[in-house]
Amino acid sequence: MDILGNPHERLIMIHVAGTNGKGSVTAMVSQILMAAGFRVGAFTSPHLHCYSERFQIDRQMISEVELWELIGRVAPEAAKSSELGYGNLTEFEILTALAFIYFESQNVDIAVIEAGMGGIFDSTNIITPLISVITNVGLDHVEYLGKDRISIARNKAGIAKPGIPLVSGERDPMVAEVLQEQARKTGASFYKAWEMVKIEREQSLGTEGFRVDFATPGLTGRGINLAMPGRFQLENLISVLAVIELLCQAGYAISMQNVASGLAEAALPGRLELVGRNPDVILDAAHNPEGARSVAGALEEIYPGKNRVLIVGILDDKDVPAILESLRCQTRVCIVTRPDGPRGSNWQQCRQEAERIFPLVIGVESIEDAVKKGFEVAKPGEYLLITGSFMTLDRARRMLMGTWHGAVNLNR
Repeated sequence: MDILGNPHERLIMIHVAGTNGKGSVTAMVSQILMAAGFRVGAFTSPHLHCYSERFQIDRQMISEVELWELIGRVAPEAAKSSELGYGNLTEFEILTALAFIYFESQNVDIAVIEAGMGGIFDSTNIITPLISVITNVGLDHVEYLGKDRISIARNKAGIAKPGIPLVSGERDPMVAEVLQEQARKTGASFYKAWEMVKIEREQSLGTEGFRVDFATPGLTGRGINLAMPGRFQLENLISVLAVIELLCQAGYAISMQNVASGLAEAALPGRLELVGRNPDVILDAAHNPEGARSVAGALEEIYPGKNRVLIVGILDDKDVPAILESLRCQTRVCIVTRPDGPRGSNWQQCRQEAERIFPLVIGVESIEDAVKKGFEVAKPGEYLLITGSFMTLDRARRMLMGTWHGAVNLNR
């Protein structure tokens, strides 16, 4: 970053890490800040359809022309890294640098930066943010972060900075203690989100989200609509409100009306996203056991007593048995498909594992054909769930939204 002039040092940022919920927290915080009149940058990963999604200002993606201009500017400088003895930069390190340059050049008021993987060694951890957030700690990327949640927590807690508030939504006492201890060692002030925020009443609105009453030390919300469905989003909401409370305490002018407006408008494609009716078609990018359990629990509440057709494509390096087991309930038919790319080459092993768990399993290599098969086998009153990886959702969502050749008519 020295070669590029250290643009990150001139940005005000919020740093978001965690196993699940990073994208949702980033979306909610960004939308609330936008409602308060701030110009907000958001750097997220991975993308669902294209790299431009990762760089947004006020929910508008960077244009392809702007992105290529940035790449042209950074690529020659990135090449110098090896010459200076730092080794070749990874793709994510380059993308992180692009985000900092883009947000600085566009004069954002504040940027919400999502960590890529882990914490301490993540390329985003170069920043000194206004607030750091760890949404939760689960088992994912275990080959890099550690084989258990305690080890992973130590890694993620590496984003703690001296004098910077660290907000955690993790409820497991042992894991939370690890995060708090690391914050203490670093000199960061540690905040348990659920101690700062009280959800006093919540009403499920099905696929439309929730209506909630909540209170923080400085904010009281009554009948506030959260547009993101799934009970796990209430946990993300608690982390979001803790962040907003700390921003208010730091002097940022954010009203209850701004919070209400932001939560009503917050959206994240590919997270319990309803893309069709008759039958209902739900897309979710759950790709680890905790994420799959959260999705399964949410859908049991939204569709009580209803069966589903599960269309799933999981990458080879994920915990396939645990993900599938988490999705057992409500699944009458499981259609296993192959995610794009070399990490989906062992999809037949996923099918074999599914045959151990589900009563009826169908293997369809093409994602498009798998979706069509899902419509064919769905019975009246059932719904479709498409999940397992971003690669699977990419092609399925394009097809269902009418941007892929041979799109399915959802209003049959």
